[in-house]
Amino acid sequence: MTTFFKGVAILSIKELKDFFLSPLVYILTGCFSLLLGWLFFNYLILSKNHTALSLTNSVLRPIFGNMNFIFLFFAPIITMRSFAEEKKRHTIELLFLSNLSHLQIILGKFIGVFFVSLFMLSLTVLFPIILAFSGFTDWGIVTSSYLGIIFSIMCYLAVGLFTSSLTQNQIISAISGFAILLGLMLLVATGNATNNFIVTQIFQYISVAFHYEGFTRGAIRSFDIAYYLSFLSFFFFLTHKSLDSRNW
Repeated sequence: MTTFFKGVAILSIKELKDFFLSPLVYILTGCFSLLLGWLFFNYLILSKNHTALSLTNSVLRPIFGNMNFIFLFFAPIITMRSFAEEKKRHTIELLFLSNLSHLQIILGKFIGVFFVSLFMLSLTVLFPIILAFSGFTDWGIVTSSYLGIIFSIMCYLAVGLFTSSLTQNQIISAISGFAILLGLMLLVATGNATNNFIVTQIFQYISVAFHYEGFTRGAIRSFDIAYYLSFLSFFFFLTHKSLDSRNW
């Protein structure tokens, strides 16, 4: 077991070094921070006109909703090089010839992109701190919202790793990942458009956005966490099968 996690850690550190030696991380972080900062400023200004709403409903929940939507675009970009670049450079064979199992490779890659995402996300901690100067005290909502966004990002990254394992073209990987994630998000709208209650419930449950919404209201529900863990396991399984197919 120790050897297993040691192999995962070594690959994760290598991935992080490759990321932070590349300008892509800093460009994405800059764009992410600039976009969210602009949205936060606008929500803060508009909140003065909504005196009936608390800062939680007028600023915090909308900014976390936008944060989740923006990562829908950014996650496939972060993960697009994970396996696609390895295939293009033919270095993926070296990974397969190493002592690392496919699961170790997937987890190592995943942890690498996850910490990159956390680095981007960490800069948004300034938003609730700024709100605190305006009398904001609902830190339970802040905690649950960050927990929800972290779970959602993990799911987005798992999809991105899967699509990256299917091709050696990074652009195709990013577009495919975004298409899958957008399709999952639109399931809520599709479900609401039907008159069948059961179909609506099924479509809502499959959608990541439906489960994330509960966290922004401060509700940490066991079935939401079970969904996220199942979602991760499913796409890790698909990625594992994708890597296995190279041996056929």
